[in-house]
Amino acid sequence: MQPQLIIILLISFIGAIFDWKYRKIPNWLTFGTFFICILFYLFQMDFKGILNCSLGFFAGLGLLIIFYLLGGMGAGDVKLLGAVGSIVGYKEVLLIFIYSGLSGVILVLLAIMFSPSKLKFLITTGQLSPIVDKKEKIPYGIAIFMGTIFYIIFNPGNLFGFHLWQ
Repeated sequence: MQPQLIIILLISFIGAIFDWKYRKIPNWLTFGTFFICILFYLFQMDFKGILNCSLGFFAGLGLLIIFYLLGGMGAGDVKLLGAVGSIVGYKEVLLIFIYSGLSGVILVLLAIMFSPSKLKFLITTGQLSPIVDKKEKIPYGIAIFMGTIFYIIFNPGNLFGFHLWQ
């Protein structure tokens, strides 16, 4: 397995744990990942790598920012996808975004299955929960971690791999 895949798995796992336990993803993890990636490419004098890292970070932010602005997720989730994007680049972060969205749907379905009252509330009101407390929301950092796992499983070079950007 490539080192960058291990790193994104580790970063997204740490983000998921923080999001699950504290409902916050720390800036030292998200911005720290981005700055370490930039420094890595600076030391290599790889300006194409710096550009790809920066575009990946801002693409990750851009893919989730509208959901944050609509109140559907926290800023840490947005920054976590940006951090992952800084490692894989702007093209590959789109795949992780898609896999994370599918993972989010799976998490919502599991939450509904294990709480029949939520299913009844969803059917009658169209909302998942009447409570807007942070503890009641599904931590999207877990969906990003699951999306990262799916990305690694289906990444080019693996048994099930394919590549959209040839």
